[in-house]
Amino acid sequence: MCGGYVMSKAASDLPSHFEAKEIEGSHQGRAGMSPPTQNVPIVAERLDEGVIERRLLIARWGLVPFWSKDTILGSKTINTRSRHRG
Repeated sequence: MCGGYVMSKAASDLPSHFEAKEIEGSHQGRAGMSPPTQNVPIVAERLDEGVIERRLLIARWGLVPFWSKDTILGSKTINTRSRHRG
C-alpha cells in the first residue's frame, strides 16, 4: 500500500451523501488529503432483511498485517515494494 487518498467532502456531509444512518467515532479532519495512519471516515454497508443499511464509521487508514501485535508496523509498511527477480 502506498500513499493516501483525497476526501472531497467534509465528514459531516458524508451521512447525507451516502444515506448513512449514523456516525460511529469522531473525525477531526476535513476534506483534503488523507495520509496513511490517520483516522478517516468509511462507509460500512450490510444487507438486513432485503434492505441495505449504511453506517459511517471511523477507521485507521493503512495496512496492518493480521499477524502484527502492534499497529506501529502499519506505518512501517507504507511504500513497501517486493523485490522479485525473475
